[in-house]
Amino acid sequence: MSATFTSTYSRTHTAKYVSDKMRNVLKYLISYYNLSPVALLDAWTDWVDAGARELLERSDLEKIVIEFYKPGSADASGRWDFPIRYDGNGVDEMWVDREFLEGSFAKTSTPPAGCIYRVLLVPRAGAALPGNMSWTSFKSLGSLVRREAGTIVSTPDIMASMAYYK
Repeated sequence: MSATFTSTYSRTHTAKYVSDKMRNVLKYLISYYNLSPVALLDAWTDWVDAGARELLERSDLEKIVIEFYKPGSADASGRWDFPIRYDGNGVDEMWVDREFLEGSFAKTSTPPAGCIYRVLLVPRAGAALPGNMSWTSFKSLGSLVRREAGTIVSTPDIMASMAYYK
């Protein structure tokens, strides 16, 4: 006798998973830099989660960005990009590579004292913005250079990778 097991994930399920895991990744990053994650968690509750989920469900979220900067400055002291792909891993499993994440954090410089941060959701060109979002500009990167890091969140149909600016 043989048994067959199948499982399926809907885009709603994977969008929720990716949004939740990205919140955790950002919280971990912020804490790694010895900053308070309270502003992140407040923003996530107020608008980020709903906006990210809606864009993820429509395949319209291009990336999530976190910028570290001094209040009033037009320049970023540090930045992390989390590009989103909609090709997935093709396997019925979902994971976060925490070891890889920790190793990547160790390669970066801690933002200078007095820095704060902000989270930005970047929709694909032409995508309709969720009702709770508006357009804004990135902080200037100055001499910061982008470094690709790799995949950190994987699901059957959505993947998130990361890059940092140093």
